[in-house]
Amino acid sequence: MDVNRRNLMKGVLTGGTLLALGIPPGAFASAPAGRAGRFGLLLGNTPLDAEFAAGIRTAYAANARYDGMESGATGAGVAGLDAPQVVKLTGGLLNDYERVTGLLEKSRDTRWIAVMDDGSAAIFMELARNAGARLILLGSHASSGDDAFMHGISPGIPELRHVWAAASPMHSAGGILASRLIENQGSFSIVENFLSAEHSSTQMRADSIAASGPNPGSFTYWPGFLAYRLDGPDAIHLHCSGLSPSDGCESLGWNTAGGWTSVSRQVSTREAGARRGAGQPQSAGWMESVGYAVMAAALGTSAFQESCSSRAFVHRPSKDKVNGRGEPIGPAERFTSFVIDI
Repeated sequence: MDVNRRNLMKGVLTGGTLLALGIPPGAFASAPAGRAGRFGLLLGNTPLDAEFAAGIRTAYAANARYDGMESGATGAGVAGLDAPQVVKLTGGLLNDYERVTGLLEKSRDTRWIAVMDDGSAAIFMELARNAGARLILLGSHASSGDDAFMHGISPGIPELRHVWAAASPMHSAGGILASRLIENQGSFSIVENFLSAEHSSTQMRADSIAASGPNPGSFTYWPGFLAYRLDGPDAIHLHCSGLSPSDGCESLGWNTAGGWTSVSRQVSTREAGARRGAGQPQSAGWMESVGYAVMAAALGTSAFQESCSSRAFVHRPSKDKVNGRGEPIGPAERFTSFVIDI
């Protein structure tokens, strides 16, 4: 096994560690990942597996349609790739860890997407490390089951919280998820930390089916959000909807001090529609939306041009929209998602 690849997976990261942003740089690929030979989907026996898988299928199908339009072919998969192989752990990872070990060892040239509870995630990290995996994207996702922003329970904590660590902006998922969640009118926060701010321009697609493609210039703008930049050795980008940058920082646990520069501009209705992507559903449950965003990131369709070490999206709906919001969140949930290369 390649020593450099082993070093990419040092340590065991749980969902709580990720939410606290305690992510060691050595856990991720030091260079942009190439194209996957094939995809696999590992479902870890969580209550939300079906919804997550539905988002994966929707994203794959949307990109397949786009590739077909680009090539003039019909019925083809994504750039000639078969649909993801689906593996279900009916007894959970603790009962099926030997099966997962064998699966990873025998699935070379595969990009695996996985979802599981936080306890299983710690074990999966060790199994992936032993298999010499490259960790491309790691996400921690939590639902409070209510909108604390609006009901005064733990004030400032949104009902949906997502933290991603990505090897590079080539495999960003946050913007796609933000553009989908904002339509359901509940409060949420999304944080992305990039271990490398650089990515190969040859790997970027000029057009993104999944959500926003890069805008001309050095900043990507998202419909419904006002954008701010904090310059420094490692630039930070903040996108706020319904609250000020200081309130946004407070809800994320970020230091509110510093000179945030507004870089927003008005996004037209036509442009906003284009950013959702041809054929992309405008609304879905939050778990299905997470699956969609993770698959798009695994495909590399969500790359953006600006260089930053971190970026965040924070949304707080206005009070008059809370009672009429669309998708109910349901009970409190926590889970972890992965994208790894074997």
